[in-house]
Amino acid sequence: MSATERLPTDQALLASIAEGDSAAFATFYDRHSARVFGLLMCILRDSIEAEEAFQDVFWQVWTRAGRYEAARAAPIAWLTVITRSRALDRRRRLARLSRKVTEELPDSLSYADASATMEQREAADRARELLEKLPDEQKILIQRSFFDGMTHREIAERENLPLGTVKTRIRQGIMRLRDQLVTG
Repeated sequence: MSATERLPTDQALLASIAEGDSAAFATFYDRHSARVFGLLMCILRDSIEAEEAFQDVFWQVWTRAGRYEAARAAPIAWLTVITRSRALDRRRRLARLSRKVTEELPDSLSYADASATMEQREAADRARELLEKLPDEQKILIQRSFFDGMTHREIAERENLPLGTVKTRIRQGIMRLRDQLVTG
């Protein structure tokens, strides 16, 4: 029996989560958090909004795992539907707020508002700049995983690479990005 055969399936994890098993939740979270955040970023295009929706998605997994029906969909499909729904709900809410704010907007914005927006843009630009500095073998795989929402297995098939190589390159790229962000 190999190590991968001993890992619980997503279905088994969801069944355990439904019974309140926090270790199963942690495993499920670790397994799918990058994909969920990548999909949220693709839809929302704002890290703060994506982080908020991310929390909503995993709260829903925790509280509604008992409603998962294996006969209706694979666990990843169920999770993707939840993720997409939370992102679209958030986008609709933001559109409503934007219309309301525009109607109530004073003639001039405060310096603090403009400064916060500028800081967010600078952070996003810095992240894109650092991503571009990665070797293509890491950059492409990270983009496929985080921005295209592809699983490691899907990336391996698309790029014709062994699954372990894909995971290693993504991990190395993320570690390199983290180091560059920390050291500035």
